[in-house]
Amino acid sequence: MPAPPQAAGRVSLAGFYFLYYATVGIVLPFLPAYLKSLSLSATQVGLLLSISPFLSLLAPPLWGHLADRTGRAARVLTGLTLGAVLAFSLLLLARSFPALVASLAVYAVFSTGFTPLIDSLAMHHVARAGGSYAHLRLFGSLGFIASSVVFGLLVPRVDERLVLAPLGLLALLAPWTLTLRDNDTPGPRPHPLAGLRLLRHPDIRWLLAATGLHWLACAPYHGSLSIHVMALGLSPAVVGLTAGAGVVAEVVVMFLYPRLAGGFAPRHVLGFAFAASALRWGGMALTSSAGVLLALAPLHGLTFGAFYVACVAFLARRVPPELRASGQALFAAVTFGVGGLLGYATSGAVYDWLGGHRLFAVAAVLELVAAALVLQASPPPEEEPLPMEAS
Repeated sequence: MPAPPQAAGRVSLAGFYFLYYATVGIVLPFLPAYLKSLSLSATQVGLLLSISPFLSLLAPPLWGHLADRTGRAARVLTGLTLGAVLAFSLLLLARSFPALVASLAVYAVFSTGFTPLIDSLAMHHVARAGGSYAHLRLFGSLGFIASSVVFGLLVPRVDERLVLAPLGLLALLAPWTLTLRDNDTPGPRPHPLAGLRLLRHPDIRWLLAATGLHWLACAPYHGSLSIHVMALGLSPAVVGLTAGAGVVAEVVVMFLYPRLAGGFAPRHVLGFAFAASALRWGGMALTSSAGVLLALAPLHGLTFGAFYVACVAFLARRVPPELRASGQALFAAVTFGVGGLLGYATSGAVYDWLGGHRLFAVAAVLELVAAALVLQASPPPEEEPLPMEAS
């Protein structure tokens, strides 16, 4: 007996999130070590890692506009996954720095469009069939945990398997996109600059200013945590336990989001998440204790889990349905592109200048500014949360 269309749609979306973030769960933590094994300098590795944030400024808005203009976000996503498979396979041949730049740049052109498009499809599904966006998105976190743990346990050293394992997951992802469902009733074709015109909305400008600042403030954690822990003379296990506890908290928050945050406006959830992140970074600025670092780690559920889901909710209430993919792409470009690029480019230099404790103190101050900015947004016409859980 075939599954109901609503259930089939949920399985397709959850499966995409799981497979894609399983890829990220291997690439994100292990790619730097693989690049270093190719006899590259630390500077060269840093430049290679900055390629994806840089291209997040450019590629997602183009793919988002294409998806909105054609009304075929799922099929655009199929094309992106096929391109990503071909681009990532080039890493099997790339050994020199220029070849690695070219391979990772082409891969980023395609892969940076994944999240805005799948998020737009997920929100369309929630609006049409009910369910919970947060519950769909948590499958991505589960995929990240599963792949990073399994890969770390099964692979004794970082070598070509770092390329082969994600490549296999991407190869599965491409045909999986054929199960995704496009919008049944495509809207009017938007103007090529319609996505940028969303910046005319003052609330969206407040949101993007706050989220870009938040992601910049997260850069010390993403880029300098292991360096900071080692400098404190703590065990490398502290890094793994801290990161693992954070991702588990992220899954818990996404699972409970509709129940706990469903009665609050997204701007208020974001203000609370940024304030909690300020507490987290401030605590890290004041401690050299492994126990305190581990105790602060569950706040990652708010730093990322509540932050991301509330951002999708905020945008979906203020962006017209026909520009949903463009709105998500604009969010990705500013937050992860601008915020990520500035964060990674400056956090290392600030660490060398001020040290780890003061670097996290700066991050805490930035989070408080982000909280103040997002609360400047006005209530939408109906002050209630967007259907992270709809019926």
